Amino acid sequence: MYADDLSIIVKGRSREDAIPTANMVLEKLRAWSRENGLAIDPSKCEAVWFALSTHTESDYDREGKWPLEVAGCKIPVMTMGASRAAKLLGVELKPRLTLNVAPAKQCVATSQRMSQLRCIAHKEAGPSPRDLRTFVIGYGASKLRYGSELIWAAATDSAKNEMQKTYATLARIVGGVASTVDPESAHLEANMPPLHILCLHARLSIFENIRACQTDWMRRPPPEPPPRAGFRISPLYRDELYAFVDACAKDCGVTQSPPREERFFRSSIPPWSAASAQQVTIGVELPIDHSITDVVELMREKRKSQRRGSSAAQSSIMDNSNGWRCQGLQVSRR
Repeated sequence: MYADDLSIIVKGRSREDAIPTANMVLEKLRAWSRENGLAIDPSKCEAVWFALSTHTESDYDREGKWPLEVAGCKIPVMTMGASRAAKLLGVELKPRLTLNVAPAKQCVATSQRMSQLRCIAHKEAGPSPRDLRTFVIGYGASKLRYGSELIWAAATDSAKNEMQKTYATLARIVGGVASTVDPESAHLEANMPPLHILCLHARLSIFENIRACQTDWMRRPPPEPPPRAGFRISPLYRDELYAFVDACAKDCGVTQSPPREERFFRSSIPPWSAASAQQVTIGVELPIDHSITDVVELMREKRKSQRRGSSAAQSSIMDNSNGWRCQGLQVSRR
């Protein structure tokens, strides 16, 4: 049984404070693995130290002073921002976090596999799988999507375009269409989702790993072996995801119903009534005889009503800048 890609994040004020804590966690993990028939390969373990500012940390000469220890083997802790480039999961980490080197290497590795896949598709060499589409996706796209949950968030648009072009070439091989077919049609013919959708799915799958942060992870029994070759871990249940997001939002002070500013109008005016917006009265509407149908009589009656409302007002406010007079609750033009 294999358990791959287990990531542990330890926070501390300094390297001297965080590494002993990480060694305690690794020792408990090793004891739990031994009890459940698992083994940790120290040669495949990697560690990187991140600081708020790379200028406050010294260079990699301190990496040998405070190493991580697993099964008696020392794991050097690389420093983010040191003269030596740090690597994590095969991705070279740069202080500027452009990560353009990783997509370029993945595109080159995928191109090498595509040349092999073309030979298999034309039955020139290699195996003859029953389902070529499954074989091409598993053999080609897996190399392109490795670490995409980290790369897609920080890579530049040029690197993303190169990855999408390589993925479109894979789709053309799967669908058996010409190289001149546009990428959207190639994805449709091959029944393959776009690359950015797969990368977003990979980023959302990080929520599955959050369950490992619970306190009872050491007392759990080991997972059962997969029943078939295409087995995948069941996705996180929606209520668990919503509960986690609500907890994070509550910790950050974000409420579900934040107070909003009151609307200026009590009832909004629909777009089809915008032409009648000039008839809206600000304040208290005075009664007007609605039996009048003539426009001249209507305006005369309205002026009379405004004079009656102005004489009954107790307070008046004058704005000399624009010449508007507000008497009581009725607005009129001087």
